[in-house]
Amino acid sequence: MSTGQKASPTSNNPLLHNKLMPPRLNSNVIRREDLLSRLDQGLSRKLTIVTAPTGFGKTTLVSMWIASRPFSSAWVTLDQNDNDATRFWTYVVSALRTLDSSIGKTTLSTLMASQPTSFQTLLTPLINDLARLNQVSVLVLEDFHFITSKEIMDGVSFLIQHLPVSLHLILIARNEPSLSLPLLRVRDEMMEIVAADLRFDPKETETFLQTAAQINLSPSAINQLLQKTEGWVAGLRLIVLSLHKRGNAAEVENLINSFSGRDRYVADYLIEEVFKSQPETIQTFLLKTCFFNRLTESLCDAITETNHSAAILEQLERDNLFLVQLERRRDQTWYRYNPMFAESIQHLARQQLGEAGVQALFEKASRWYEYHGLFDEAVETALTAKLFERAIMLIEKFIEIHDLSEMNTLGRWLENIPQQLILLHPKICFTYAQVILYSTDRFAPATAIRIEPFLGAAESAWRTEEDHGRLGQLLSFRGNVYWWQSDFQKAFEFAHQSLKELPEHDVFWRGNSLLIISYEALNAGRIRDAQDHVLEARALLGAAQNIFGVLAALQILSEIFYWQGELEQAEQLNQQILTDAVGDASMLDDQGIASLSLADIAYERNDLEQAEQLARRALELGQQRANEMLQVQATIQLAHIHSAKHDLPRARELLKTLEGKIQNTALLREIQNAQALFSIRANDISGLEWWVKVVSVANQTILHLKKESEAFTLAHLQIAQGKIEDAIKLLKFWHEDAVQNGRVRSQVEVLCLEALAYYANSNLSKATPLLNDALTIGQAKGFRRLFLDEGMHMAALLQATLSSLPNRTLSLFATTLLHSFSPEVTSHLTASSSTFQIEPLSQQEVRVLRLLVAGLSNAAVAQELVVSTNTIKTHVKSIYRKLNVNSREEAREVAHELKLL
Repeated sequence: MSTGQKASPTSNNPLLHNKLMPPRLNSNVIRREDLLSRLDQGLSRKLTIVTAPTGFGKTTLVSMWIASRPFSSAWVTLDQNDNDATRFWTYVVSALRTLDSSIGKTTLSTLMASQPTSFQTLLTPLINDLARLNQVSVLVLEDFHFITSKEIMDGVSFLIQHLPVSLHLILIARNEPSLSLPLLRVRDEMMEIVAADLRFDPKETETFLQTAAQINLSPSAINQLLQKTEGWVAGLRLIVLSLHKRGNAAEVENLINSFSGRDRYVADYLIEEVFKSQPETIQTFLLKTCFFNRLTESLCDAITETNHSAAILEQLERDNLFLVQLERRRDQTWYRYNPMFAESIQHLARQQLGEAGVQALFEKASRWYEYHGLFDEAVETALTAKLFERAIMLIEKFIEIHDLSEMNTLGRWLENIPQQLILLHPKICFTYAQVILYSTDRFAPATAIRIEPFLGAAESAWRTEEDHGRLGQLLSFRGNVYWWQSDFQKAFEFAHQSLKELPEHDVFWRGNSLLIISYEALNAGRIRDAQDHVLEARALLGAAQNIFGVLAALQILSEIFYWQGELEQAEQLNQQILTDAVGDASMLDDQGIASLSLADIAYERNDLEQAEQLARRALELGQQRANEMLQVQATIQLAHIHSAKHDLPRARELLKTLEGKIQNTALLREIQNAQALFSIRANDISGLEWWVKVVSVANQTILHLKKESEAFTLAHLQIAQGKIEDAIKLLKFWHEDAVQNGRVRSQVEVLCLEALAYYANSNLSKATPLLNDALTIGQAKGFRRLFLDEGMHMAALLQATLSSLPNRTLSLFATTLLHSFSPEVTSHLTASSSTFQIEPLSQQEVRVLRLLVAGLSNAAVAQELVVSTNTIKTHVKSIYRKLNVNSREEAREVAHELKLL
């Protein structure tokens, strides 16, 4: 069960719109027609990737291409903080909406709703919107090398795979992204431009020097310069900046000789040749603004405490001093430094301003971002400057807007704040505990240990403040923590405590606690109480839009239906879970549990192949998620399947191997119970004294249904040992408990065991009515394996009572069960004279019967199964003979009675 993580809709927290602005082209940029033509050719493909180190003109080239072409374009400049999937796709969709405001409404709504979803579900409506664009448009993702999140990469891969012809994607990066590029290359769906393509040739170098520096160099000087810079555009720009100060050819030659291509990014060169050549006012401005990714007039005024930043920014951009202008938005012009240039000045700034001075700059910037509602940037700058108290205050505001929708971002921020400071802020503590649980391995004991200090601090504070509402939320969440640790008794205790504190209007956390309490009732065997609680929980969690909780409620409800013998309803709910459980990795738990539940249902119907397939899927997901409970229960189910296939050694070996891997004592006890049952089936009961002692000791931590399962195994052992009276006494208690609490499945199982106990004691007169009751319920509910798993003793009892069964329905059902036993089980039985014996139907006969029952004619059945009508007639005759019927109506009646379909 996945109990819910809290998430509420986000408000319209403003985006940093300058991230959606392409840089403005400089007037003296060199047109590179061959590369522009290659970009044109790329339009016929899905993707263009432009990769090269810093300073090779990647962004300039793409900006030039977009500016010179008639198509519409959208632009996103990424940074290291965009590795949160919610943030990444919000920026991408917001950029695409500049093409057409109707694009991405559903996707953006999904992102704002904060409910986790798979990238397929998130991006499919976006792709459908893009397909409706009337003309080809281009989306540019600049600095894509900052993206390392696998979740985002998977989403981008999905987008590329299904990209409509109306959109072309361009990725600008310093290195090749981790996408499925080989496949795109093979399919010729990608255009690539790399560093070798971007290097200037002699002609471009000459043009660049003439345009940018108004200087003519000899061919030999140009060749020497190319050898020094290897066509690196940023290196050439450094030379140009320095050439402005040189008046004659000799000085130019000396400068070219002094330039080192071995270390292009060396800060000393930039400082000596570029920074120190600027006026003092410009130097001061550079020192104070070089730390910030994007700049605008008012931000720079706030940082520098001046009012003339606009003029300086315009001058720097006009002088081409490694500053590029972005588009103008909302009466603000935004700029950004070349990263290489900014990093070199940052080193000098730290030397001249000192750490305290640099910290003061970040604090001013953080306050500016906060004032303008840009909380993400406000937090980032505060953390960079180690202004932790300020960062905590801003994070609290961020949580009010986003709650847990950007969990990765919250986790990254809080990891950088000293724990002793976090412990002073209960709201932050509670949030951090949730982030830890839902973003790490929730099953690991280390996770609970890591969470505890934060929960302890928050609980202490809220008890002191008598803040009952928040305390109730925390107690409910504690129930979740213990749930995932399989400490159910504590989970139940905290859920009950929380309901005493929570107000009626807190539907999220009350629903969460009721969910846990419904599981408590279920495992206490109180099926009706469990159903009441889970239906209320589902209603509350649905109102809270908590998909995690709704799925968990469906899981519990399906289990309730299973115990009530409503297999079809249980099956439908689990199929719904498999459909809806798409999103983040935690939903793999839901998929695994639903798969296991479907395996249980298929097993009960004696569809062993389907049961095995589903149980293996559940085991794989359990292993993938390190979910020990799912692994144990799936392996036990696989062992039962092997036993049903008469491979008891394989069943026992599976459990023996599993036992050595599991540390949880409750799960070990489940394994040991299954091992004891298989030992009894193998008639290997001499070494089970230890197990009897274990289950005979009173243990309040063992769930009621687990005790029942152990009691049934113990009854098997007592019958095998000839301790019939002990078995009957034990079973009588559990029979009454099952009837009283509505556990229909348990009722059938205990009836079978009681009947077998009396039969083993040669008391057929008492065994028969018990078996009749078991058959009556089992036939109506579709139970099969409850009878078949009892093996040859049940087969013998069925045959012994067959002639005395009170009606045709039970006789047919008993006969069907007898035919379902393997020949090894029934070989010792004498042939029965019952008129209701049937032979098993073949798979094709079952298909034919299903279509006949649906009302199709022989000809229609033949067409459906792609065979001749004569073949169908032959199958129909065989079906009638095996079912001992003479018409379709009788065949339909028998099929429904025996649940053959």
